[in-house]
Amino acid sequence: MKKNEFVKSLNVSRETLNGFCEYETLLSKWNEKINLVSKNTLVDIWERHFLDSGQIIKHVEASGKRWVDVGSGAGFPGLVVALLLRDRKIDCDLVLVEKNPKKGFFLKEVIRKLNLSAEVVNDNIDTLEPLNADILTARAFSELNNLIEIAFRHRKKEGICLFLKGENYRIELDKTLNYWFFDYDIVDSLSSSSGKIIRVKKIFKR
Repeated sequence: MKKNEFVKSLNVSRETLNGFCEYETLLSKWNEKINLVSKNTLVDIWERHFLDSGQIIKHVEASGKRWVDVGSGAGFPGLVVALLLRDRKIDCDLVLVEKNPKKGFFLKEVIRKLNLSAEVVNDNIDTLEPLNADILTARAFSELNNLIEIAFRHRKKEGICLFLKGENYRIELDKTLNYWFFDYDIVDSLSSSSGKIIRVKKIFKR
């Protein structure tokens, strides 16, 4: 995917495109020092990572909300969301949770360099006090069953979850439904024919 196709897919400004370019440069540089993402995926970063992460902005109303991204790692989707929220002039309390200290430092460095509005919590999501998220997201972090358990603890009662999943999403979903009741719908990914976004509401234990 070329940059202009990415711009068209998510309708971002030139200023925001420049932000993504700087983010790409920082990620490539830091990836030489710490393992943030597979080097093979950097070749197709605009579709594989930026579009895949950014598409979730289309599926929530974020204004005035508390958005918690779990296991942010290299910033997917958290930093991408931060860039897109600023692009759309959406005021949102964005929190990126990452337990790895080196990855946490990278997230803070990108936020500083790009002057983004986001907080990094360098801790284990399993030991944190409830974060009361209106929106909770995760990508390539854990299986759905564990994500639902995290969401049950950290989202508000009426909160929404968006989980980016690959071709095995149905296996994960069927397994998780053995342990939890929840409302969900499945959205086709813009970046992959086998990818899905699982949008979850109203979680109850069986």
